[in-house]
Amino acid sequence: MDENDKNDELKPDDLGQVAKNFIGAMKNWQAAGRPVVTKQVWNERLSICRSCDWWQEIAKTKIARCRKCGCSTAKLLLATSKCPLNPPKWDVVSNKS
Repeated sequence: MDENDKNDELKPDDLGQVAKNFIGAMKNWQAAGRPVVTKQVWNERLSICRSCDWWQEIAKTKIARCRKCGCSTAKLLLATSKCPLNPPKWDVVSNKS
């Protein structure tokens, strides 16, 4: 992560933005019928996130989150969610056969 990226990092006082991101993700998920990804896709997303400079895991509290959007591993379960980076490292999963 370079110095310019650090300006985009969510700070503790950005709680309002984190809440806005979460509410937006939940609205999209609800509107799509609450689809979830398979265990395999969740594990792939988690692996991608863990290799990203924006990912933060705090061993003591067992909390993990993306410092770009503020979301936790729960977001990885939502088929309607995608990585907040541009371009995204992982994308929405379509349930169409």
